[in-house]
Amino acid sequence: MTRKTYLLEGLCCPNCAVKIDEQVKRLPGVKQTSVDFQSTRLSLEFEGDESSLPGAIAGIVRSVDEDIIVTAC
Repeated sequence: MTRKTYLLEGLCCPNCAVKIDEQVKRLPGVKQTSVDFQSTRLSLEFEGDESSLPGAIAGIVRSVDEDIIVTAC
């Protein structure tokens, strides 16, 4: 199992944090997620190929709020 953390720069709404968390949990291979609104970080654990993960996460974040910038930590 691999852990990744992403900074969600510009995350300014707790409701958006919940939406992002719920959608990232549905990605194939994702076992656990946590979006911390205070630190603006998305942490997740997953199994499998990680090559498509950053793009999938960026797409989810853009669909929730296109002003949030996703950066790997």
